[in-house]
Amino acid sequence: MEEEKGEELTHYIHQADVFRTKVFGIQDGLIGVGAIVLGAAGFSHDAIAVLIAGLIATIGQAFSMGIGEYISTRVRMQVIQNEIRKEKYQLEKFPEMEKQELIDFYMKKGFSKDVSEKIAEYLLKNKNVALEEMLMHELKVFPEEFESPVKLGFLMSLYLIIGGLIPIFPFAISVYLQQFQFNYALITSILLVILTLGIFGILGTKYTGLRKYRGAFEQIGTGMIALIGSYIAGMLLAHFISVSYLP
Repeated sequence: MEEEKGEELTHYIHQADVFRTKVFGIQDGLIGVGAIVLGAAGFSHDAIAVLIAGLIATIGQAFSMGIGEYISTRVRMQVIQNEIRKEKYQLEKFPEMEKQELIDFYMKKGFSKDVSEKIAEYLLKNKNVALEEMLMHELKVFPEEFESPVKLGFLMSLYLIIGGLIPIFPFAISVYLQQFQFNYALITSILLVILTLGIFGILGTKYTGLRKYRGAFEQIGTGMIALIGSYIAGMLLAHFISVSYLP
């Protein structure tokens, strides 16, 4: 992690859910849609066929991944809320048992029994504080860090669309403006994906703590495996399935 001596460090853990969603969205657009685009390019060598395949993939994945992110986040929050209800019930109905759990926890941390009892008694004076303590230490739950399922679903779709349009763009120019031959559109598409992955990898080091070159290399390296593999797969399929057979 790059840092200057004496510099106050900033924590970004509260942004983890949003960052994960943005990364997943942009990567799924760049790599997921990009792989379909290059697979179609390897198969057909027809710019309009590649463009249509890329747009369909972008639209379909934007809906499916956005809804999937919404549902998964919502279910996770429901599970957590259910655990919170259980813990509230136990604090109300079995305060002595919860007190003993707090005492045992602090004794494991190295506090004496007397000090642990005093801490537990002090915390239990405020049920909300005691609940937060039990959630953090017993259940390892931090509800305030979770983002809205609607927000995360929207971000997933938005970033996927942005990422998906990047590898499609050169083929759109080739079809509508006729500025690129097919091979130029293909090369430009790959370069745009590599450049965007690298930039996003560098920006991500703010959260991951990796060195910038490593963040860029990891994004580009993993992305290229999928893109090259899909292009080769498309070329191989073209030898077994004739385009004339397709409806």
